[in-house]
Amino acid sequence: IGGPVALYTLDNNVLTTEQRQFYEDNGYLLVKKLTSDEDIEHFRKEFVRICNKEGNPLGVLIMGDKICKPNLIRSEKTVNKVRDFWEDEELFRYRTLTEVLKYVECFTGPNIIAMQMMLMNKLPDSGTQSSREREMQKLLVCLGYHSPPIKFFHGLLDCDEKSPRVHLVMEKGDTVFFHPLLIHGSGINETSGFRKSISCHFASSECYYIDIKNTTQKHLEKEVFLSKVMQGKRINL
Repeated sequence: IGGPVALYTLDNNVLTTEQRQFYEDNGYLLVKKLTSDEDIEHFRKEFVRICNKEGNPLGVLIMGDKICKPNLIRSEKTVNKVRDFWEDEELFRYRTLTEVLKYVECFTGPNIIAMQMMLMNKLPDSGTQSSREREMQKLLVCLGYHSPPIKFFHGLLDCDEKSPRVHLVMEKGDTVFFHPLLIHGSGINETSGFRKSISCHFASSECYYIDIKNTTQKHLEKEVFLSKVMQGKRINL
């Protein structure tokens, strides 16, 4: 990029100068129709198969909607998230799509690792507006939170109502690439259908894990342990 040094994008022949500068300034990049209808249909069918207990991939975490009654039968109508599907060949295939990785490489470099994956199923709203505020349609992005100077603590305590925001209207097959610190969220589903999306956190494979004891993130260790206990796994605290 001519002028300022790029902080978040790498030199290659995929992104245009305008796209790189947009990501540097705003922390996201929307690519239209990146995923094919055929792939999307395969992923949708696999999600429904898991919901209907026709498949039980090792390690998968299935989360129901909080407003659904606990005695309801598990189905597409009651499940709103499927996580950690590393052992599900079909859903895991998303992170290998060449059309997606082509863009991921612009931010991580050629050595890429998938850190976390989730399929979200936004149920039709029941009138409780349990997802977010009604004015948040589709996908909301709070601009500027990815840029230096970044505070020692990065989180959302008191969001400035005057901070710049963008509502992204996305269609089937569209993909948005976020900077990891960019604050974003989705609104309620006002349609009669189910709105699905797959998210994946990518990183450079040169990244490595650290022991978070005695750091500002030490509380996360306990939260992860407790989540494993609640799933019924034997673990030493």
